[in-house]
Parts: sequence; structure tokens; C-alpha cells
Amino acid sequence: MKECSLLNGSFIPALPAYEYGGYIISAWARPEFANGSTSVGIVYERGQFGCIIQVQRIEGELFESKEQAEQQGLQLCKEWIDKQNNTKKEMQKRAAIGSNRA
Repeated sequence: MKECSLLNGSFIPALPAYEYGGYIISAWARPEFANGSTSVGIVYERGQFGCIIQVQRIEGELFESKEQAEQQGLQLCKEWIDKQNNTKKEMQKRAAIGSNRA
């Protein structure tokens, strides 16, 4: 996974982002009062002209630790991407089988 940064500015904190499976992923821990933090992951893809488009937001479990929540957010993004990529491969495989029958 290659790390990059989505938001860098004097007023906006940097949000670490990673390239994974042809997508860009990021995660953070959303504070939940005194209970801990909920994991949140975001999946982006590159659009035309270099823009970045959000394609999926995934909310996970509540954790006592901010770090645990962030790690789960990244893991949820990876699982979503793997599922998308496996679905695409299966569709391509079926299309190839179908074209061989013709």
C-alpha cells in the first residue's frame, strides 16, 4: 500500500490515504462521546482530469482505542475493494466462457 495525503492545509488536518487495489482508501475514528470511537472508512477512485471521487463510505464497530478504529476502517475498505475486484473477475470469466460457446 502506498501512502499519500488527501487534505493538507493550514486549517484542515492531513488525512492519510493509501492506494489499494486500484482505489484510494482512508479511515478515521469518529468520537462517540466517552464511549470510544467508531471506525469509518472511505473508498475513492480517480475520475477524469485527476479528480478524486468518493465511491463508498463504510462505518464499522465501536472501539475503545482510536488506533483500533482507524485500522478497522482501513480493513473494511480493503474487504470492500477485494469484493468488487472479485466480482469483476467473475463477470469477465463468465463473459469469456459465454463468448467461447458462440
